[in-house]
Amino acid sequence: MSDSNEKKTCNDSKQPILVLDLVRLVLERLSFVDFHRARCVSSGWYSASKSCIGGTNPTAPWIILFPNEHVKTNNDSCKLFDPRDHSSYTIRDLGFDMVRSRCLASSGSWFLMLDHKTDFHLLNLFTRERIPLPSLESIDGWQMKFVRTGDSDFEMSMYYKAHGLVSYGKNSDLRIRGAVLWVDEKTRDYFVVWFHHSTFAYHKKGGDNNSWKVFQPSKHQGCLHMVYKESKLYVLSPARNISVFDFSGGHSPVEYATLPSPKDCYVRNLAVTLSGEVLIISSNPKKCFFTLYKIDPKSSKWRLIKSIGDEALILDLGITVAAKDGVMRNCIYFSHDDLHRYKGVSLCNDDKYGICVYHIKTKKKVQVFEHLTTSSPIPFKDARWFFPTFGGK
Repeated sequence: MSDSNEKKTCNDSKQPILVLDLVRLVLERLSFVDFHRARCVSSGWYSASKSCIGGTNPTAPWIILFPNEHVKTNNDSCKLFDPRDHSSYTIRDLGFDMVRSRCLASSGSWFLMLDHKTDFHLLNLFTRERIPLPSLESIDGWQMKFVRTGDSDFEMSMYYKAHGLVSYGKNSDLRIRGAVLWVDEKTRDYFVVWFHHSTFAYHKKGGDNNSWKVFQPSKHQGCLHMVYKESKLYVLSPARNISVFDFSGGHSPVEYATLPSPKDCYVRNLAVTLSGEVLIISSNPKKCFFTLYKIDPKSSKWRLIKSIGDEALILDLGITVAAKDGVMRNCIYFSHDDLHRYKGVSLCNDDKYGICVYHIKTKKKVQVFEHLTTSSPIPFKDARWFFPTFGGK
């Protein structure tokens, strides 16, 4: 599904002219793939497509695979897979070095990317829009500081409550432990949070200045996993406590809730359901085994659950969605182990960590996608579940 033809549309002067409203009616009746192709007919059709919001968006998640550093050509491409009709597509000519960049989070068709020069970007796969984010040096706060020393090198200093300001010297590899992204497809408003060592950095469109603001939780507890939903940031610490920060005030986040750590289980992820309940997930991806817990409102203790009802958990996004229109109920959509992703372990290095759909009650894989990596001539470093969307400006 290459979009390269979008740059080579036919001469508009020779195209039959349709009323804009009629073009929209045609586009809204097309499948996602046909919609993507039709918007390349002419500049008029492309303009009309921008106002078609949601009508053509897939209701079930897709898989995106990112090529690793062994790819010699097409380093600005990636592979997509639609599990519903078992179709694969290649997005080419993105104008962005996907091979030497890492994906940190996604929201719709927008992806938070960290490139080889340690610069942050928001990238839309289908429109090819790219939004540069503040530089690493532009941090508004004393808890974390970066000084650029080369094209991709920097010196880093971090503040710790027990040790004060600690300098880590020269570095060229910023390992982000966790990140979240939210984008409004229509207005292009966005909000980004990432974590490094003991400090969180965040930025939103229309902020006071072009910089990263920082904050540290009251207990400096660190971060294993985090989820952002409805202006709230949920953070799972290494001690397995969960803190909730409210960003709705528009200024510094307010830490307004803390959930206790569960006992006798090794929790690796958290998620937020459609109703706003918090789930924690204990997992062993090597054996493809997941266990879910939620707070019992009566005892205020975590209890094991074997069903999330008519919902499905998209682990990469940390949320549940309604199980309909191709989304399997009571299932977990898994792509890549977070620890392996953090360490840069490629998908092809161990197929036991493969992409799958896992049924919570039966504790079995109900759908596997080993063919995406084992039969491909292109090695992949990462994969993620995401919901393709087309928004309008």
